[in-house]
Amino acid sequence: MDRPIVELRDFIAASVWSARRTRTLMTILVVACVLAFGGFLNSLSSSWMLQRIKAAGDPAGAYVVGKLGVATALDDPRYDAFYNALVKSYIDNAMSIDVPFFGVAFDINDLGLLGGISFVTVLVLMRFSLRTEIVSLRLAFKAAARDAQGDREQLERFYDLLASQQVFTLPHMRDASPGWMGRRPWLLRVGPKLTCFLPLAVYTLVAVNDFLSQGVANSISPLHTRLLLAYTAVIWVVIGVLSAWCFRRLVEIDRLWDDYWSRIQE
Repeated sequence: MDRPIVELRDFIAASVWSARRTRTLMTILVVACVLAFGGFLNSLSSSWMLQRIKAAGDPAGAYVVGKLGVATALDDPRYDAFYNALVKSYIDNAMSIDVPFFGVAFDINDLGLLGGISFVTVLVLMRFSLRTEIVSLRLAFKAAARDAQGDREQLERFYDLLASQQVFTLPHMRDASPGWMGRRPWLLRVGPKLTCFLPLAVYTLVAVNDFLSQGVANSISPLHTRLLLAYTAVIWVVIGVLSAWCFRRLVEIDRLWDDYWSRIQE
């Protein structure tokens, strides 16, 4: 007999790959948040890098002695090289951010714009990926129900096979013979979904810092400062809407798994 055009294994593969795409985008989203948060920390007046420079202002202080091993003076070449290296490191890392792979750098004041665009882009891609995952899951269970023709045991085997390949989703799992039931702690079920709000949290910190430091920015360029605050507010709203959108879709995926589990139990 010729192989059918579409088999049940094809629906399983589609569901697995769509879930894998979502996991990849969630990982990228977390990495982007960590990078943006790192740039934000370096730009603060209380950052460790700036505190090092302040501590190194005294050539006979404990910090300089601890690093150089000896008390120095302002005209000491060792102190001059050490202090200049600290200042250079601060300027290179706190006032600009290097973008890996592309070999370019941008001013720390543009973190709100470029970081916001990155967050929006990844969240939009994640939203489309979640839509595909939901559709693939619905079609897979539809095909399984059609092939099972009322056979509850066959439908449960399909469910177990698909559930065993999930990572961020925790479907119901059980084995009736030894009386085993897979645990579904609320923290593990809610945690991955809260990742959607991580960009909003990081961007809120960036936006608040831009608002509080607008006095310094005005001394550089008042026009750029007004533009910065305007597009930061717009991007913040967009990120909030997209984060809530993705969160709702992740909750919908859990609802689908619970719905089909109920059907199997019936």
